[in-house]
Amino acid sequence: MPDKPRRDRIFGFLLLAVLAWHIAYVVRHLSSDYLFFVCYAANLLLALGLIFRSGLPVGVGFGWALIALPLWLRESFRTHDWELSCTVFHLAGVVLGGLALPGYKLPRLTCVWAVLLGLFLQGASRLFTDEALNINAAFRVYEGWDTVFHSYPLYVLSMTLGFGLFFCALTFVNNRLLYGRF
Repeated sequence: MPDKPRRDRIFGFLLLAVLAWHIAYVVRHLSSDYLFFVCYAANLLLALGLIFRSGLPVGVGFGWALIALPLWLRESFRTHDWELSCTVFHLAGVVLGGLALPGYKLPRLTCVWAVLLGLFLQGASRLFTDEALNINAAFRVYEGWDTVFHSYPLYVLSMTLGFGLFFCALTFVNNRLLYGRF
């Protein structure tokens, strides 16, 4: 088995290849609006973090890939859409990132950067994507959550705080496991 820096770079380039494959599929068969979903930025950041051995993009990218996985699974079960490049794309970030993450100390402000990325992509989605697609919940509460959240601003605030807490927990747990202090 190659040493960790070399292995991580291989993981990073592999993830970039999967990302390029899936982007080609999306642009050809769907809408380029889908590229605003946070999972694309997540896998790109994760790949670059692995290639350049940097904890911040690894933590932000892996965390968002982890958050995106159950959301994608729910949608795939609902629509019965298991397109191959999409399936590999969503699994690759979680698997490769999960294997590499213990080798990285995540900066304390990982949660801040992760939340800022999510808010930036939500705003960009609102400006540049079709409202009907509701990319990153940029226009309304996602279907299924509308029974819990009757107010869009409350939904956005709750999700933002929840994602921030998730990234704080990810950073804390990863760094404690990394240094043997849990």
